[in-house]
Amino acid sequence: MSDLDAFLRWNSGHLLENRTRGAYAEWLVHRALGLDPGQHRVEWAEMDVTFGSITLEVKSAAFVQSWQQARPSTISFPIEQRVATAYVFCLLVEDDPELVNPQELSQWLFWVVPTAKFHRDRRSIGLQPLIRTYGEGLRFEELASRIEALRPALPEGSRAAAEMGLPC
Repeated sequence: MSDLDAFLRWNSGHLLENRTRGAYAEWLVHRALGLDPGQHRVEWAEMDVTFGSITLEVKSAAFVQSWQQARPSTISFPIEQRVATAYVFCLLVEDDPELVNPQELSQWLFWVVPTAKFHRDRRSIGLQPLIRTYGEGLRFEELASRIEALRPALPEGSRAAAEMGLPC
């Protein structure tokens, strides 16, 4: 193993750690959309994912954390930034520490929520309000089509420009 490989494993080898899980969730969204995420992740980029004219803010949460827990975590997603087209909430749903595996796509659920749907003063959303308002969640295989469905909601000029590959 090279020094760089050793460093990367040491620094971010545990996918249950919050920072790493968040970056992994962004990578999963890129993968679902068939996008090249680039050579390196820019942690403080304005947008987590850009898909033509659609911009996405990706947030992740999990019941099981990288530390010892008395019980599964309470799920809440922050919704502070308001410039993206939509939020993609990514939940690692397995709550058994012995079975949780972030690399197992069947253990993830996703919600795609247009930013305009949130009240401007809202700062977070819990799991139960998310489910009540936006459904039980999507499987990884459904994610791309739900994000693609955001296109018709864009203004006509923006949609035409995006389809031609032009900036909006």
